[in-house]
Amino acid sequence: MKAYIGCISDKGNYREKNQDRAVCHMTDRKGALLAVACVCDGIGSFARSEIASEMLTAGVSRWFEGMKAYYPDTMDEEMLVEDLDITVRELNELAYEYRREHGIDIGCTMSLLLLAGRNYHVFHVGDSRIYLVRDGMQQITRDEVVMKEAGGRVKPRLANYVGKDRELWMSRLTGTLEGKAAFLMGSDGLFKQLAYEDVAEAIGRVKSSRHAGKACGRFLELVLERGERDNVSCILVCAVP
Repeated sequence: MKAYIGCISDKGNYREKNQDRAVCHMTDRKGALLAVACVCDGIGSFARSEIASEMLTAGVSRWFEGMKAYYPDTMDEEMLVEDLDITVRELNELAYEYRREHGIDIGCTMSLLLLAGRNYHVFHVGDSRIYLVRDGMQQITRDEVVMKEAGGRVKPRLANYVGKDRELWMSRLTGTLEGKAAFLMGSDGLFKQLAYEDVAEAIGRVKSSRHAGKACGRFLELVLERGERDNVSCILVCAVP
C-alpha cells in the first residue's frame, strides 16, 4: 500500500483570520506506509481559538517526527495507536490549562487520521469531518452537535471540543482498506459547498502527492467561488495498493 497526500488551509474571503489548522505527514520507511493527517477548526465564538488549533496540529506533527524512525522495527501499529491516543489527550489537557491560566476561552474540533499499511485509525472530536471516498462519499465521523434555540431559531451548537474539559471525550474508529480508496478531511467550511462530483473528478486525476495538493487547492477555489464565508481547511489522503 502507498499513499498520496495533500493539505491546505485558508481564512477565506470574509474572516479576518484563520482559526483552522491542517497538517499531513507520510513516510514509507522499509516499505511500511505510515501517514498522519489532522484538521482542527477553532471555535468561532472564541476570539483566540487558533491557539488551540495550533497546539493540536503542532503536537501531532511533533509526535509523527518523533515516532516515524521507530516504525515498524521498534514500535508496532498497536503501540503507535496507543501512544497517539495518549498524546492527543495530553494536548487537550494543555489547551484546557491554557484557558485556566490565561483566562481566555479557546477550543477547537479535531479530526485525525492515522494510516498504517492497509489499516486506518480515526480520532475525532467535534464537527470537522472525514469522508471515505470510493464509489461514493461516506462520512465516517459523527458531528458532535446539539440543537439549541437562539433568537427564536433552532440552530446546531457544538457539544464537544478540544480544551472543553481536562478529560477528553473522543470517538475512535478503526478499519481496513481493500483496494483503492481516499479520505477527504476538512473543517465544516469545506463541505457546505462541495459536491461528490467535484471530489470524484479530482481524485481520479491524483497520481502523486503533488496532484493531491492541487486537488485540495481546487476544492478550496470551488467552495470560495460558491460563497463559503468560513475558514476552509482540506486534507486529501489517497491510498492505492
